[in-house]
Order: sequence, then structure tokens, then C-alpha cells
Amino acid sequence: MLNYHEKSSVNPGFWLFLAISAIIMGLSPQAWAPYRYRHAIDDPLGRQKSLVLDVHGDFAVRGTKVHLASVRRMFNTGVKKLAQMDDLASAWRYFIHDDDVVALTFTKVGGRAMGTNKTVAAALLQSLYLAGFKPENFMLVGLEDLPEEARGTRPCRYGWQKEKLDFDSDQDYLAGWLEDVTAIINIPSLMDDNIIGLRGAMANLSWPMIKSPAKLYKYMSQKHGTSGDPFTAEIYALPQIRGKVRLHIFNALRILYYGGPEVKQTYVFEHGSLIFSTDPVAIDRVGLELIHRTRREETLPANVDENITAPYLETAQAMGLGYNALELDFIDYQCIRHEKE
Repeated sequence: MLNYHEKSSVNPGFWLFLAISAIIMGLSPQAWAPYRYRHAIDDPLGRQKSLVLDVHGDFAVRGTKVHLASVRRMFNTGVKKLAQMDDLASAWRYFIHDDDVVALTFTKVGGRAMGTNKTVAAALLQSLYLAGFKPENFMLVGLEDLPEEARGTRPCRYGWQKEKLDFDSDQDYLAGWLEDVTAIINIPSLMDDNIIGLRGAMANLSWPMIKSPAKLYKYMSQKHGTSGDPFTAEIYALPQIRGKVRLHIFNALRILYYGGPEVKQTYVFEHGSLIFSTDPVAIDRVGLELIHRTRREETLPANVDENITAPYLETAQAMGLGYNALELDFIDYQCIRHEKE
């Protein structure tokens, strides 16, 4: 299990107190908080947790050499355990369907230097084909090099949609390919990011989705620092994005724990796993803790803090996008090994 050291600073009871006070005093929610606190899963008794599965494989990665069969077994095991089904075809169809057009989204920034995306994509497609899906069900997004298994998949449409969309704090054009798919399986790399703190599941489906991220980076540096908050959560929450996401799978074969998004091999750690969840906030929080642990155990430049921050995770929880509240035990993190085929 992860040894969690970071705790959320927000007590849900405090927000409930504020909400009741606001009602009594006749105030709108905006008068006391930017986002009204609520649980992402409608479970007021707290009986349901967000499951995060960290699936390891035998000799899965050595440098940029990836053991394809081991990674395929990791995909097979993770999707079956998450769906709680023994049959691979049924497990995949718990998340996607035969008539879906599914975007498989990878982290493009640093992808070639990390060196694992191509083989991970091949293993994922092999798993999906074993389940009975066809190449035309899929579109690969964010890959610089396509594996042989991508033959027959749909081409990714580059460019931007015609109409701007609002996301609370700003507006921008969304990626054109979003109009061509009915579902998204998100396969981000786990990376430190010196601009937004953590480049993970939510970041992979927010910043690459808009036409002018540089404008937001500049705005953040002037108004909010470099935390990516609240924009990361606001962009992800758009129905054109969030409404299509079915599953998040971290490519944690190699973790960039410092200096990101620029990849220096000195700061890449071989974690050797794939991490599965349907909750983007929970999986990002687990990823954040893994980076913290790695920074404590591996080489860092002098005077560098072992911890990084990603304030947008607290905002995302307040918006109901997922669980960041580790102290309330809402995240069920399990570390397992892949099954044999």
C-alpha cells in the first residue's frame, strides 16, 4: 500500500457547515466558495470507494525496452479486476461497446524520450482485439510512432472545432477529434510538471484539448502562480470531454519524478506497472503520492523539495469529479501482479 503523507486540508464537515449557514443567511453558494463541496460518487454513507489498481508485471520494463507480453497481461488483469469479471471480453465491454468509436489518448509531451508509449499501445490493442473489438473501433491520439497493431485504426483528425466553448474562467477551441469519437480511454504517462505540478490523467485530457494553452500558462503565472488550478479541472469537466471518458490507465512503467515535462533520464524511475481507475482525481492523487515517494528515495538536485503540489485536485473533488480526500478513506488503492495467460 502507498504510505500517504500528504493530507487534504479541507474538512468536508466545514464545507457542510458553510453551506447550511449560507442557506440560513439567504446567501448563494457563490457567496461562500467557488465550488460547492460534494462527493463525486453519490454515496452519502461513504460505503463506496474509488478503486485504484496498480498492476505490476514480471520484467515489464528495462530502460526503454518493454516486454510486450507482460504489458498485455497487465492490461488483461487490470481491466478484469476493475470490472470484477473473469472474462476479458465481458470486462472490456463493461467500459466500451462494439458500436463505440474509442479514442486511446497518450501523453505526447516527452513521449519519445520516455520510450514506452508505442509498446504500451501495441499491448493495449492486442488486449482489445483478444476481446473481439476491431481496429476500426479505435483512434490513437498523442502517439508519435504507431505500432503495427494500429493498422486499420481510424486516423486522428488534427485541428480544432469551429466554435469556442466556455469553461468557467475562460473560453477556447477544443480538439477536432473529440467530435469523431463516442468514448475515451485515457493512457497518460505519470510525470512531474514544473508548470502545473502533476501531468497525469486530468492534465492529459485538459491542456492538450485546447487550442491556446500558452495563454492560460501566462494567465496562471500572473494571477494564480503555476498550479494549473482551476483550469485543469474546469476543462476536464466539459461534457465534450468528461462525458466520453470511460477509463484511465496510467502508463507507470517509467515515472518522470523531476524536471518535467522535459525528460532527463537521470530522473526517470522504473516503477514497472499500469494503474487503472475510473476516477481521474483518485488516480492522480495516487500518482502524486508515487512521485513523492520516488523523490524521497531517488536522486534529486540539491535543495529541491521532495514534494510537489497539484491544487487542482482539491478543486476537482469540490466540483464532484472524483475523490482526493485520502483522510476520509475514499480511495481503495491495491497493488497486484498480473495474472498468467
